[in-house]
Amino acid sequence: MFVGFDYGSSNCAMGVMNEGNVQLVPLEQGKHYLPSTLYTHHSALVVDYVAKHLQGSSDELAFKTQRQALLNSLPRIKSDLDLHPTDETLFVGREAISEYVQFPEEGYFVKSPKSFFGATGLKQGQINFFEDIATAMILKIKQRAEQSLSKTLTQTVIGRPVNFQAVGGEESNQQAIGILERAAKRAGFKDVAFLYEPLAAGIDYESNLTQNQKVLVIDIGGGTSDCSFVQMGPSFRDKSDRDADFLAHSGKRIGGNDLDIALSYYGLMPLLGLGSTFKSGLPLPNQAFWQACKINDVNLQSQFYSANHYRELSAQLRDVSA
Repeated sequence: MFVGFDYGSSNCAMGVMNEGNVQLVPLEQGKHYLPSTLYTHHSALVVDYVAKHLQGSSDELAFKTQRQALLNSLPRIKSDLDLHPTDETLFVGREAISEYVQFPEEGYFVKSPKSFFGATGLKQGQINFFEDIATAMILKIKQRAEQSLSKTLTQTVIGRPVNFQAVGGEESNQQAIGILERAAKRAGFKDVAFLYEPLAAGIDYESNLTQNQKVLVIDIGGGTSDCSFVQMGPSFRDKSDRDADFLAHSGKRIGGNDLDIALSYYGLMPLLGLGSTFKSGLPLPNQAFWQACKINDVNLQSQFYSANHYRELSAQLRDVSA
């Protein structure tokens, strides 16, 4: 069965055609939109979850060879966490948020992973990990959709922004598309295609047109904002290949995440010490607060969670004025 899949920066959704109409699929607690979040007790458990799903598949050997070091560490990790074989170790959507709120210091929480897929300067290990996060999330979402529909999903069209990352250009786009395509196929989709998100949004508008038009479609999403100029109308909507009708497009890596970051920095960080001073009277550096908020910058997040940064913050805490 064919499914349209929005693997969004803020939310995920799936839709199928039912008697000529699009039907959104319930994915969580009867709701059609699932927050793009993942929580697990340890990052290696994401690899474990994917590896178990791939058992007996043609991808199993290559995957386990690439992730062998992490897979070898799993017995020790599970023992340290006192995990039993039947324990749930990976959560997505609202369940992930709930687990994180209950145990904020005991697990690994990821929000808007799609924002990282086009990041420049990623090492192969980081790309592998983002693939595993995407695979685990798509697996969970696909299984829920199949349960809701009582049908097996084997084909999908995934929405994609015009540009995943403004800095990296087409190289970043290809990196992100590669991550998503490999993840979707590992999750069980046999056929995977991609459609520009603004064009996908415009097709719904086109279904009601009675004459041909050139349409400017503006798509402001969670991670990116895209503009597309598209030829639409009765003469075009039945075509299977719309590339020639996609006249121009532009995209920027600015979206709802940036609003969240600004709200967090200016609204929440002052409650956590932003604007404070040292005992000497000098102001506390702002960089750590910015790193904590900038969830769509893989380098800043890596710096924030590093052991060196923890020691630096601990030292600063001793010198902060009361």
